Amino acid sequence: MYICVCNPFTDKDLDSALKDDTVKNNASAVYKACSGGEKPCCGTCICEIRERINAHNAEAMLLAAE
Repeated sequence: MYICVCNPFTDKDLDSALKDDTVKNNASAVYKACSGGEKPCCGTCICEIRERINAHNAEAMLLAAE
């Protein structure tokens, strides 16, 4: 599924960026990692990116607690 259509990238690209330890877990850094360094155009994808970052961080905390 496409997350961003302005600078096209998919949910798989987003998941890969979140797993990459060199990418900071903020929306701007994740967007740049997925879009090849481009800046957001319309910004409608930012909410989805933030939600996935939060879910990724929550999962990581649960795994660390085990």
